[in-house]
Amino acid sequence: MAALSGGVNCEEFAEFRKLLKVMRTIDDRILEVFDERCQIHFKPLKNE
Repeated sequence: MAALSGGVNCEEFAEFRKLLKVMRTIDDRILEVFDERCQIHFKPLKNE
């Protein structure tokens, strides 16, 4: 990921927002796949 320069202009900010959106989409998809495929194997800790 390219670092933003000292003075952020609108084009750099727009690119940064696009990159963030892609990263969030990837994170959401990872969680979705985890829930679909791994939930049956995952056993949460019991609260006592």
